[in-house]
Amino acid sequence: MKKVLAFVAVACMATGVMADKITTTAGDVITGKVTGIKAGVVTIETAFAGVLSIERSLIDTIDYDNTEKIFVRTDATSRDKTEVTVSRDEAGNVILIPVADKRKLLGLDDVASLWGADAEDPDFPPVKLWSYSASFGMTGHEGSSSDLSISAYIDAVRTTESNTLKLYASMNKARSDGAATSEQYIAGLDFEERPKEHWSWYTRDEVQHNRFNDYRLRNVAAGGAGYYFWNDTIDGRVSLLRFRFGLAHTYTDHYTKKPGGDSVSDSDIALDFGLLYHYDFACGISWNTEITYTPLIDDLEKGIVVHETKWSYLMKELGLVSERLSDVSLEAGVRNEYQTQPEPGTNHTDTTWYLRLSKSW
Repeated sequence: MKKVLAFVAVACMATGVMADKITTTAGDVITGKVTGIKAGVVTIETAFAGVLSIERSLIDTIDYDNTEKIFVRTDATSRDKTEVTVSRDEAGNVILIPVADKRKLLGLDDVASLWGADAEDPDFPPVKLWSYSASFGMTGHEGSSSDLSISAYIDAVRTTESNTLKLYASMNKARSDGAATSEQYIAGLDFEERPKEHWSWYTRDEVQHNRFNDYRLRNVAAGGAGYYFWNDTIDGRVSLLRFRFGLAHTYTDHYTKKPGGDSVSDSDIALDFGLLYHYDFACGISWNTEITYTPLIDDLEKGIVVHETKWSYLMKELGLVSERLSDVSLEAGVRNEYQTQPEPGTNHTDTTWYLRLSKSW
């Protein structure tokens, strides 16, 4: 068995021309390009049958072309990878030698994944640089009363291995019997850099207009550090819990007037706390909860807590939509904005419910 594993590991080096040859235990010979090993399976790209996957136990020998870089990962849940060369010890066993530290030898039992330099990372395939989503919901009623409610949200997210930039905007409006009962507009950006697996730093800025919360204009600019308790992706499903803490500057121009007629405005330095939880269920349902809290430094009893929980259901799980609509989701959520010391004439809590259809691309 060790001999078979040795041959398989060496085979994974082959990333050059179509010159690799696998001989199976049944005596069949397959010629092509060996591209990697993952979960006990060797893949080879052939000219006559495309990509073939062969179990380790079915492989007898492999002739390979050792011309390119290869990478190994000892932990399939970590993004860390090591460039290695392949050699043999005195007993003829295959050993992997890290290019950066030739004194640290790796055995086959240490390898979770192995692939060539021009092959796709088997554990963390490349992420599309930009992704977009747009959602819209509208409800209405005509008869004894006339009601209309509109909710919309758009975002653009740029993701790399080390950072994420998110741009977003939302609108919520409602009218009852011709009179506005809700009017909220929000736009913002959020940038996060992750120099380490668990630690990050961030900066964010959010602008809001909400006449029923007495905000002609409210801006919150914040920055600080973040910590990921976990951030896992398994079979394309994400599970993460992140905490943030930092400093913020808040500016609010109120609709409320001073006795002289001028509007009231506030400019304060605050603390910034944030908690994000996200989980993708196997059935196509996603759960996302985000909470931020910004208490003023000179008056810690005064602050704003914003909470939003959203549930999404991917419509393709129903099997009733075409391939072009496979990224359409049904969203249901609630957003609460709680002020510990609200302005006169406004409530402590402003709550918005929404039900929307969302399209991602």
